Amino acid sequence: MTSYLLRGIAAMLVVSSFAMCTKKTIIQPKNDPPASDTLSVKESDSAGAGFTYTVQPSEWFVDGTNIPPGAVVYVPAGMRGSLLLKNFKGTAANPIIITNKGGKVTFSAPTAASYGFKTQNCQFFKISGNGQAGVKYGFDVNGGNIGMTMDDLSSDFEITNVEVRNSGFAGIMAKTDPSCDIATQRGHFTMKNIKIHRNYIHKTGGEGVYVGNSFYAEGVSLACGTVLPHDIKAVYIYSNVVDSTGCEGIQVGSAVSGCKVYNNTITSPGLSPFASGQNNGIQIGEGTGGTCYNNLIKNAPGNGIIVLGLGDNLVYNNYIINAGNNGIFADSRYTPGPNFQFINNTIISPGDDGIKLNSVFIPMNTVINNVIINPGTGVAIHRMNGDVKLTTANNYFNTDVNDCGFVNFNSGNYRLKASSPLINAGSNVSAYGINTDYYGGVRPSGSGFDIGAAEFQEP
Repeated sequence: MTSYLLRGIAAMLVVSSFAMCTKKTIIQPKNDPPASDTLSVKESDSAGAGFTYTVQPSEWFVDGTNIPPGAVVYVPAGMRGSLLLKNFKGTAANPIIITNKGGKVTFSAPTAASYGFKTQNCQFFKISGNGQAGVKYGFDVNGGNIGMTMDDLSSDFEITNVEVRNSGFAGIMAKTDPSCDIATQRGHFTMKNIKIHRNYIHKTGGEGVYVGNSFYAEGVSLACGTVLPHDIKAVYIYSNVVDSTGCEGIQVGSAVSGCKVYNNTITSPGLSPFASGQNNGIQIGEGTGGTCYNNLIKNAPGNGIIVLGLGDNLVYNNYIINAGNNGIFADSRYTPGPNFQFINNTIISPGDDGIKLNSVFIPMNTVINNVIINPGTGVAIHRMNGDVKLTTANNYFNTDVNDCGFVNFNSGNYRLKASSPLINAGSNVSAYGINTDYYGGVRPSGSGFDIGAAEFQEP
């Protein structure tokens, strides 16, 4: 009887996931934040007064109602099926840690199954695959329609050192889609304090990382009427390696404040999108503000970065290489904010334009200190409409990447030679809060600011 019930639940969740979607070699990320940015297992174990719980291989579901804040939940090494965690409630000071023990844990599920790893109604917890020294990705989620999904009012969590692969749809998903239950709707629930970092996500059927609902402005039409998705506040997606995804490598929506997407390496996203326009590297979606910086995006069939955000968006220090459409595309859908700012990005050989702007409702688009090389249309900065307001300064255009003076472009060393024409040729961007480059070096390092994502570091 139980198996029939589980199959029914899985089938319903698969249908729900698709209804909401209208849409090798590991490259290591650089510039990881300092260790103080994360909470270690030992710190949490001490705070939890030594309380531990071990998830048995036969357990597919754990109710955390009686597991106290600060506890450590161990998942023993080896192969196992899907895992559902419900009602885990830590605190901000003492989150509950879920980690591997004794080696790598592989959660294996068919793509027809709803998920590989899921949380329901959980708060203040950390899923960490660094429980065994020498094992970088101690949690390995292989399969499931959604590899990992943090939903059903889950909030205040961290996911780190996890490999997610071969999912039918998204690799890591974090959102609670609005329903006729008022608790899921905007104004009644806010997802907050989210960290997704140092994970390896690859070979997914949909997005690699999918955070927040895609329909912030107009909401979703249900039997009870139009309902609006919840806000997200303080979400940090960083230092992930994302490769060979069906749709966007990283997509964020409804993140109204405190959103940062940085230090990620994204290669070959958008290989089999569900619909046109879902084959981009990074999507900063409706209702999302904040910053997007220090990312490397290669071989996206669509746009390297697409920005549909709130209008308080700063995009800088990104390398965007061989995008099939535009290096950066900006559109204004729900954009009450003052500015789209594209500063010190390096865009190489996009199939169409370097930076394409359809953001007519934004009071000002700012395009400063960008390198744009060999756009397919020959157009570096394209205003699609005369009503697009634009400020430009000190951008560098060329048709030959060799003229930039990179140390070794073909081998992926995008630092500047001392002879580069980009050095000291940029505008002062300190007023935008940009004081480092893609590699973490100080900006400026010489007598002036350099153009592009890298700043030449004086010896």
